[in-house]
Order: sequence, then C-alpha cells, then structure tokens
Amino acid sequence: MSADRGRVDRAVEAAVAVAAGCGVAATTPRVLHHSNNVVVHLAPTPVVAKVAISHHRASGAGSIARELAVGRYLAEQGAPTVSPATILPAGPHYAGGLVLSYWDWCPNDADGVVDGRAVGRSLAALHGVLDGYPGELPPFTAHVEDAGAILAAEPLPALPGADRAFLADLHTRLVGKLAATPVSARVLHGEVHLGNLLAADDGLRWIDFEAACVGPLEWDLTGLPDEALTAFPLVDRGLLPLLRDVRSCCVAAWCWRNPERAPELRAAAEFHLDRLRRRHP
Repeated sequence: MSADRGRVDRAVEAAVAVAAGCGVAATTPRVLHHSNNVVVHLAPTPVVAKVAISHHRASGAGSIARELAVGRYLAEQGAPTVSPATILPAGPHYAGGLVLSYWDWCPNDADGVVDGRAVGRSLAALHGVLDGYPGELPPFTAHVEDAGAILAAEPLPALPGADRAFLADLHTRLVGKLAATPVSARVLHGEVHLGNLLAADDGLRWIDFEAACVGPLEWDLTGLPDEALTAFPLVDRGLLPLLRDVRSCCVAAWCWRNPERAPELRAAAEFHLDRLRRRHP
C-alpha cells in the first residue's frame, strides 16, 4: 500500500468512526477529493467529512476551528456557502492524530461549466456577508510569510535547487514591493479559485474557509478569470498583478512541499513556477 493510499484510508476510517460515535452511520463512504485534506461523503447520510492530513499553514488545526466559526456565521446569514454539519457536532474532532470537521452534503454538478460573471457576482455577495463577521482573523500576510518560511528552511526534495533559489529570491522581492504598497483591509475568503466553488442546484456556493483572513479585496481576486472582475468596479488594477504574483509564489511553495500527494498538487506546482518564470525571466 502506498503512503498516499494509506493516508487516505486512515482519514476515511477516522471520519466514519467519529461519525458513528455521534450516531451517524456511513455504510458507503466516498472520497470526493484528497490533497492537503481528504474530503469524504459519508453516504448515504447528508454529511461530508473534511479530514486534515497535512497543513501547509503554520496555524495548523487552528485554521479548522476558524473555518467552522466562519462557516457557521455565513450559514446563519444565508450566504452562498455550505453549512457546517447540522445532524452531528461539526467539530473540530480529533482522532488518531487527525483533525476532522463535518459539513452538510451539498449536491452539485462537478462537471458543470460556470460562467465567470456569475462567479464574480457570487463572490461579491459572499463579501457582503463577510463584511459583518465579528471574529478575529489573521492578516493575509501571515499566509505569505508562511510560504516564505517554507522556501527558506523546509526540505523540498522535488524542487530543483535553481528553481528553489528563484522562488525564494522572487518571494523576497515581491514581499518588499508589497510592504511599500498601501492596501485596504476587509474580511476575505482567502483562497478563492474555482476549485472552492460548487455548482449547486440552487446556485453557486463557496467552500473551504481555512484561509479566511483580513486583507485587500484584490487578494481574493487573484485566482479568478478576468470576466469575474466585472462585479468589482473598484478593483485596483495596479495592485492586482502584484498580488497575483505573490499568490503564485505562495501556491508554488505550498505545492512543491508535497507534490507527490496528488496529481493536482504536482500540476499546480509546475503551473505556478512556469508562470512566474515567464513573468520574471
């Protein structure tokens, strides 16, 4: 059994066992996704388990507790999201060294084509609710600093030395530019991209708030198609390219940490490194 397969199996077993202890029986669990988290539909129940098998953020399990707090608030306010589980305690739960949370199952079209303008409108609606979030959240720069620490000190055996030196140097230069650039602050999703969006029967719904933070609007726009920007007339077109490069540098660092864990991690690691190489020859 591969190490990756073992991690996934252990995550599924923990999710099923904790749910059973709460009176929810999953007879046919189905893995929906796995990279830094294993996401499992605990079929036939309307519950999804999210099991952390690796954290690329220094905050670790604390990010899951914050995610649940943000998720509860958004669900209570009727935001376009998915609610933490309502038929068993949502968590955080701890089992076998793993951290778990539970969410309501949201039927969705995984292969549906999503209109970019509709994505922008949905994110703008989400921001309108997030503006009232009363809890404390880290600054977006905490995620940027975490990526810098990975590039500076962690072993990244899959990343060639020249590429690592390039990313580390570029990260330092980008952080310097960012420090000299005035930015506004608001509550953000923190990791906006189409992979964190569900095309549900009743409309688009945002998921995965582990990276929720406070920062400039443009940080949440870095991973969206250009047509989505029509929903944000006040976007700073000068700041956005800088933050897109910062985001690419962060994603590259996070994904080169464990690119063997899932094909999409390897693909993202290579995509963002290549993008930055082309933009900063």
